[in-house]
Amino acid sequence: MADEVLQGGRMSAGVVRRDETVRRPMGSWSPGVHAFLRHLEAVGFGGSPRVLGVEDDTEVLSFLPGHVPADPEWQPGQGLRLPASARSTEALVAAGRLLRQLHTAAAGFEPQTAGFRFYPHPPREGELMTHGDLGPWNTVYRDGLPVAFIDWDACRPLDPMVDVALAAWEFVPLEPDRVLAQIGFDPLPDIGERLRAFIDAYGVTDRSAVMPALQQAVMVRADRVQYWGLGPTDTAVAMEFHATQLRWLGTNSDRLTKALR
Repeated sequence: MADEVLQGGRMSAGVVRRDETVRRPMGSWSPGVHAFLRHLEAVGFGGSPRVLGVEDDTEVLSFLPGHVPADPEWQPGQGLRLPASARSTEALVAAGRLLRQLHTAAAGFEPQTAGFRFYPHPPREGELMTHGDLGPWNTVYRDGLPVAFIDWDACRPLDPMVDVALAAWEFVPLEPDRVLAQIGFDPLPDIGERLRAFIDAYGVTDRSAVMPALQQAVMVRADRVQYWGLGPTDTAVAMEFHATQLRWLGTNSDRLTKALR
């Protein structure tokens, strides 16, 4: 059977499915990723692939069946079109709960390397290992609900509240009306209500921490740009996108804060 090229992720080329396995090119960060995935397997977390082995410079992972929204032509500032089921409140709540399960499973894991792809230093106090690039494009949906996360190359230590905020940006999603319409929302949703539903599903107890974490999440993303190997023009485009996100957050902070009370 010929290999099937997979289109789920944004950062990794050459990912293929062969029978019930996924084969991905190795990177210098892969040993740290494998250690984390093995930990998640050991503690019974079902929302991540299993490491099956390494063949030359290729890692072999278990294939997770389901639907992954993917668009290889996607660009920052555009909406990734989602099926109606993935836009539902039920799917949003399930994503929040799955993230909480991941954080619970990650507790106690102590990285033995500082060689993560976008985090080349030891963990800071209060951080835990997490996926690092969560969004619908890296999520497996079954019957319209998220059940697993894929493409773990960006996994890294991170403040858990900031990780919740990063995921909220993508799953809610926190976007202007133009982008929400591109995603497929019609009518347009109440973003404040969806943000509240997501963080409540995760189990955030101090909602006053959400708005500062949303701002910090954008800064975490902006910091990652330095590792992409872009030229000055493309770097400027990326940073301008993050600046636009911060301006949007500032414009909408009152209504989001009100929804979180």
